[in-house]
Parts: sequence; structure tokens; C-alpha cells
Amino acid sequence: MLNSSTMQATAALAPGPDLNAQQRRERRRDWLHHHIGFAPMTGIGPEEIDAHFAGMPARYWDCASETEIIWGLKTIHKFLYELASPESSGTTPVLDARHFPEQGLTQLMLCTWDRHGLLAKVAGALSALRINILQADVYTRADGIVLDIFQVCEREGCHISDASRLEEIRFLLEGALSEPPRFASVWACSRHKNLPHAHYAPPTIRFDTSTSFESTVVIVEAGDRLGLLHDILTGLTEAGVNVCHAVINTTESTARDTFYVATKDGEKITEPGALNEIRFRVTEAIVS
Repeated sequence: MLNSSTMQATAALAPGPDLNAQQRRERRRDWLHHHIGFAPMTGIGPEEIDAHFAGMPARYWDCASETEIIWGLKTIHKFLYELASPESSGTTPVLDARHFPEQGLTQLMLCTWDRHGLLAKVAGALSALRINILQADVYTRADGIVLDIFQVCEREGCHISDASRLEEIRFLLEGALSEPPRFASVWACSRHKNLPHAHYAPPTIRFDTSTSFESTVVIVEAGDRLGLLHDILTGLTEAGVNVCHAVINTTESTARDTFYVATKDGEKITEPGALNEIRFRVTEAIVS
């Protein structure tokens, strides 16, 4: 139980109504840091907690709950622990899952090192297993550790109830992210390229540079097919942008996907030439 001085300190850090957006974000981060510090986790020392709160991108603190932050700390701790093992390849990711059957989805948390095209590789692995991505949140810490959170479901619209499915995801992801990548994972993640596709109209790609303060919003509308998300993300990677947040929506065989993107330096993209490059790369990836 917290004493009166601790309660006063916690109250002083709590977000207030008279702060601007940046101040509220910083105050919320500090409040969560202070609060989680009073509930130490087995095996996770203060230095790991401090590194997490100091290194995660600012937008992480907008909506991360205390439960999600603790989940993230435990996942990163496991990744670092396995990395220190003599048998570690240095590239093996850690994947954990939480299930929400009443919502028809499973939440996946992936921890690994940041690398080129990571999100496209994840999408390829999930697509190969016929698992739908509903939403993706991508966070890269200052030390290069990636903590990605995905909301996924089976094609039937239910959560992943079979533990063997998670092992299949782990197998493909480990192979796709190894150096060099395993042939089985490369083949599985790209085999949709060799399948016949129905003829679709060219994709529609729109940009919104006003809704988000930090990101450029890219809206892609295209005929849905196996591997479409993988191809869109590959196009975004080839355009040299980072995806921060993605919302995937498919209705009546049409995908209307929204991506919040920024430069590799975290800057918003507004220059017409850069936007045209994104349009060209994504269109080429979809139709090729």
C-alpha cells in the first residue's frame, strides 16, 4: 500500500487538463514510470525499466496501458536473456501472444532488432499462414530494439486458438529474420507472387498530411488478395519510409488500408517528390 508521500508524488505526476499535447504525453510517461517502479517485476531491474522509459518513441506513451508496458518489459527482457545465450544466433525474435476470444482476435507482441523491411517480412509470414493482420503498431527504441504489436485473427474472423499456429508463426519469422534467411521462409512468404490473381483495377493511393501532427497518412485501396499487405509494405520499404501505425480494413474483397508513415529520421513527409515516390513504389509492388 502506498504511503501518503508516495500518493502525493504520484498525484503530482498525473496528466492534467491544462497541459498541451506534448506536455500531457511527457507527464503521462513520467507518471507511468513512477507508478510501475512501485511494482517491481521478477528478474527485471530498475535499469531495464529506465532504459525502456528513456528509449521508447514519444508516441508510445499516448495509448500504452500499464498492462501493455509491463508485457513489453517482460518480452524485451526475454529477448535480451536469449540473446545472451551461447547458442543464440543474434537474430532470433521473441514472440508472445494474448488472446481475446470475445473480440475475435489475438494480440501478438514481437521483439527483435530493427532491420530493413522488418514489417513486410512479418506480413509475409502471417499471410503465408492465412492469418489476417487487423492493426499494427511499430515501435523502435533508441537502442535499436523493436517492439511491434499486432492485432490478428484467423480468416474465419476468430482468435488464434491452436497453439501450433503460434509455433508456425515463430518458425517462419525466425527463418525470415535469420542471416541469411532460410529458404523455406523466403519461399512461403513470397509464394503468392507465383499464384494467378484476378484482374483488379489499379490501386488508389491517397495522402493526408494534415490529420496527424507527426506522420503522413497513406490510404491504399486495392482489390484484396493473398499477400497484398506484404506487397504494400514492401513498396513502402522501397520508398525509404518507416511505418509507425497501420489499420487494415477489408470489406467485400476490397482492401482499404491506412498507414501512418515518416522518414527514417522520424520526420513527416510532405514534399511532392517524396509522395510521388511512395505512390510509384507501392503501385509497382502491388501490380508486379
